[in-house]
Amino acid sequence: SKTRTDRDGRIQGVQATISLLNVLLQMFYAVASLAYGIAFFRDDPFIRKLARPLLVGVVSLHALYLTLRIARFGHIPLASLPEVLTSIAFAMAALYLCIEYLTRTHRTGIFLLTLSLACQTISSAFITSDTTFPPLLRSPLFALHAGSAVLSYTAFGVSAIYGILFLMLYHHLKDGRFGLVYERLPSLDLLAMMSLRAAIMGFLLLTATIALGALWAAREFPGFWLDPKFFMTCAIWCVYAAGLGMNYAFGWAGRRAIYFSLAGFVLIIVSVIAGRFWVTTFHGFA
Repeated sequence: SKTRTDRDGRIQGVQATISLLNVLLQMFYAVASLAYGIAFFRDDPFIRKLARPLLVGVVSLHALYLTLRIARFGHIPLASLPEVLTSIAFAMAALYLCIEYLTRTHRTGIFLLTLSLACQTISSAFITSDTTFPPLLRSPLFALHAGSAVLSYTAFGVSAIYGILFLMLYHHLKDGRFGLVYERLPSLDLLAMMSLRAAIMGFLLLTATIALGALWAAREFPGFWLDPKFFMTCAIWCVYAAGLGMNYAFGWAGRRAIYFSLAGFVLIIVSVIAGRFWVTTFHGFA
């Protein structure tokens, strides 16, 4: 019938747009990374002014891409590793854009956008149009849980990156090396603030992740609190809670706060690897 033909035509149009954006995104991320790289290494005024509008365009296109995938396939884009990677690429770029707007400095963009480019390039190479996915991905509560988990881990990753940049600049200053790193990176105080704010955002999102996950898992997986992944997630929460608590209660800032952030991120990496390969967990559905 004509109605069915029109519907099939719309589906094909959406699919074609998704495929096109999948190719374009990695190219645009490469251009944005190049712009921020030139702004960092050469401090070109024209490129510096162009970089942020370019990134806004890339993030907007990526948001459209993810929205179209959700509409086309009926689930949040976390059903496979390539889908997770494109979600991480988007979250990292969007989070950096917020940080740049708040701090008014573009000088750390190259470090985060290079990672977004890597994640999106791998995703674009391996993502498929396979509509097979676990039915639980249709659950709105699970969608909120999984989405907040990706955002929280991405925020913790951003905090770790700023922590590493902080330590790099600190050791350069300590050794009396006043080269490109000293000239281009923001001050130690600003890097510490960036790391702290990203950690706070990650902590709040992880708190929401645990709460939403508990509400959802209480119905789907009775006894979920015995799951090793749940234990590891709670351990990550405790490490960041301790670090942030020390910061606000005892004024632990600078290196000590950075070390807590890096310890928490190492625990995240161990948790992800363990959930994939070392322990049996109901989180292995994806």
